[in-house]
Amino acid sequence: MKNDTICAISTPLGISGIGIIRLSGPETYRIIEEIFVPKKKTKKVSEWKTHTVHYGYIMDGEKIVDEVLVTIMRAPKSYTREDMAEIGCHGGLIALKEVLNLCIKKGARLANPGEFTLRAFLNGRIDLTQAESVLEIVNSQTEKSLEISLRKLKGEFSEKINKIREEIFDLLTNIEAKIDFPEEEDVSSYSIDIKRRVEKIKEEVERIIEKAGKGKILYEGVKASIVGRANVGKSSILNRLLKEERAIVTEIPGTTRDILQEVINIKGIPVKIIDTAGIRKPKSKIEKMGVEKAIEWMEKSEMNLLVLDGSQRLKKDDEILLEKIKEKAYLIIINKIDLPLKLKVDYLKRNFPEERIVFVSAKTGEGIDKLEDAIYRLICEGYGKIESSEFYINVREEELLKKIRDNLKNITENFDNLSIEVTAEFLKESLKNIDFITGRNFSQEILNNIFSKFCIGK
Repeated sequence: MKNDTICAISTPLGISGIGIIRLSGPETYRIIEEIFVPKKKTKKVSEWKTHTVHYGYIMDGEKIVDEVLVTIMRAPKSYTREDMAEIGCHGGLIALKEVLNLCIKKGARLANPGEFTLRAFLNGRIDLTQAESVLEIVNSQTEKSLEISLRKLKGEFSEKINKIREEIFDLLTNIEAKIDFPEEEDVSSYSIDIKRRVEKIKEEVERIIEKAGKGKILYEGVKASIVGRANVGKSSILNRLLKEERAIVTEIPGTTRDILQEVINIKGIPVKIIDTAGIRKPKSKIEKMGVEKAIEWMEKSEMNLLVLDGSQRLKKDDEILLEKIKEKAYLIIINKIDLPLKLKVDYLKRNFPEERIVFVSAKTGEGIDKLEDAIYRLICEGYGKIESSEFYINVREEELLKKIRDNLKNITENFDNLSIEVTAEFLKESLKNIDFITGRNFSQEILNNIFSKFCIGK
């Protein structure tokens, strides 16, 4: 790691109340000393106590650049475990850019994406799973996904992984002692104990993978397509679920020609709703493309929400869609129940489970709460009961956990045919993969891949 000082804007660019510029590194306080003039100058910046806030002005020579608050955080009690400072400027692009350019002019360099968090990892304040959880917190879409990401940042996932590491390391140490001193101990007499311990560790890894699979639903959510004929009320239902008008709604059939995607919160689970074009014989090339895209999204989605117009009899297009939705998890939404019912409900109940049929009025809002309950039940039907106690693992962590599970599985399933030396090698491989998860072992390529996904300033 370079022993230099980095700086970056850590808040979104745009007009706002405040904007934060963050600095970290050995030259932080020298730079602050040169550009900041406190209102009450009693001590030098280098003498200020850690975690204190100071009011004053950023100056470029005789020119006042901005009126600010400067927060001091001394090593090692800072985010990066280096000397840090945050300059609270007025929000707005011009003030922030001027202060940032002044920091660079005085010797700092612009931080790379995620470099503050990278330094926190390299300086041992957090492990790699906690570093990745920072990005997961930023990208959380619901309160529950935020909750599981925060628990990961606190180290709950790391604690489970490190416990498994200790158990494997202890077992491996015992095995290698027996290999190194076979004249003192009979290796074969320990076979049953070794197999039992490996089986127990494997089961714990499998529990983590299973539990994290449910956490993945809380964090990443599920994709659901709203499908149906033109003008049955798909966009109106989407607006009701969103509790705001985002989709354009008119009496003209075929208004939705492009795909509209929005995320709704269903009992803490983010559901990405795709509002598709109405299925009908297209009257233009653009409409045809919209219909083709709608069918494509039906195939991509984990669940399909088919909307039928309750004030009309079933049409041929409705019947085609009723057959097609059976291929995935689905709900049948009978809309416009505020109007006289003409749809043959008995026919639907004979051919589809009654719990898959929901009656709503997008116009009045009646039944929308029952629709949300039905969507949640459908998710649980596919993934099991989902609770906030689950935790999330990303693709990298999941792949490594599966490698660990497979190594342990190789031992238990082939135990009678494996030499103790081969068993030891499988355990060593498992340890190596655990260390890749937490960052005890890492490559520059892995770090570049992880932290390139962060924003600059985090």
